[in-house]
Amino acid sequence: MIGRRGLAQLGALAVTTTALLTLGLASPTQAHDELEKSTPATGSTLEKLPSYATLVFSESLGPDDLTVTSDGTRLKVLAVAGKPATLKVDLRKVKPAKTVVLSWQAEDPHDGHESSGAIALHVKESDAGAATTGADANAPPDDSRLITWVTVSARIVGYLAMAVFVGGLLFLSLLWPAGAKERRSRLLLGISVAAGIAAAAASEAVVVWRSSGGMTLREALNEDFGRVTTAMALLWLLAAVVVAAVFQRGENVVRELPWRVAALIVAAGLIRTTGMNAHATQGAQPTWGAAAEFLHLVGISAWVGGLTVMTVCLLPRRSIAELERIVPKFSTIAMVSVLVIVSSGLILSWQIISSVDGFWHTHYARVLFIKLALFATVLLAAMKSKSWVGRNLTSSTHRGSPVGAFIASVATETVLVIAVLGAASVLVTSSPGV
Repeated sequence: MIGRRGLAQLGALAVTTTALLTLGLASPTQAHDELEKSTPATGSTLEKLPSYATLVFSESLGPDDLTVTSDGTRLKVLAVAGKPATLKVDLRKVKPAKTVVLSWQAEDPHDGHESSGAIALHVKESDAGAATTGADANAPPDDSRLITWVTVSARIVGYLAMAVFVGGLLFLSLLWPAGAKERRSRLLLGISVAAGIAAAAASEAVVVWRSSGGMTLREALNEDFGRVTTAMALLWLLAAVVVAAVFQRGENVVRELPWRVAALIVAAGLIRTTGMNAHATQGAQPTWGAAAEFLHLVGISAWVGGLTVMTVCLLPRRSIAELERIVPKFSTIAMVSVLVIVSSGLILSWQIISSVDGFWHTHYARVLFIKLALFATVLLAAMKSKSWVGRNLTSSTHRGSPVGAFIASVATETVLVIAVLGAASVLVTSSPGV
């Protein structure tokens, strides 16, 4: 059992750990690697395909951080002595064709973000007998798609787990302490922590995979991306201790100050590390961007986590008395959260849009439009829920009103807001410039 003394020690441990992690990780976020030019340039018409192509990026990039394929064949990438931002691509195994497309994908060695693009070359002499079937068999396996899938999946799961954990603790500690003894509430918190640990482990696995290339494991963990994933894994272990206290002592523990302090510090640490590999600091005002990112995630967590607990744990009880006491208060929290999300989102959008030329024609912009469309739909569902609350829970003349319509509306809102969070996590793994 975790007593008061144990909770105080947990709070001190959480404060110390998060402070050390924050100080250790407080290094400037790097911009993403973008292709500045290539030789031959994309769209060029050539007499014949050269043996090598040269790619120049905006930042230093190693051969293991760049994947180049042509017609499904992965090509060899070589470093250029004295030019850390320049790489050479061996074209001698490219299959003959009138139009050769070189698809490239770069992974930033600092924060793990990916950027991609394609170079199209038109070749007059396409019958050069350079490529053979046997050469394709000797090409290195293309596992970049698997790594991309793992990275994106871990990001989505980690975002959802963080939001449910942080918002769930907020809902239980401030609005519904009695819910801490409910089996559904404990199961939901346990699942969120397990998912967070799994996502952190997957991110660590990506770091280990990257260390099998030109970096040692220690060097990979010392990079920004490696340090952030390690910090997140440690914070999720602390989150497991926080939830274990809820499992043991239920309603009593969520009312105690030491537990609330520990939960607050762990939640703040998770929010901070989740936002550290985002695009917040790419603009001209990185400090404002980082602050806006933190507030954005706080608002999303309070809204998503609260909605999830209410949908999964509170509403199935169909207790009008509990709904009358809790839902109007959460409605206020949700409204404030939406205002925080919108205002911080405007700052983040301004930061990114102003730093990328031709932003509205990029893949990032298309995903952003999807997120905004989903968010607008969520707001419509939220307005419907709030209207029901105003009609049925704030007036004593409507006691006993059926809650079925409200449950359906809140469930719809929850599903849509989780979809918004999924789109947000995809945005973080995308490069604004492509």
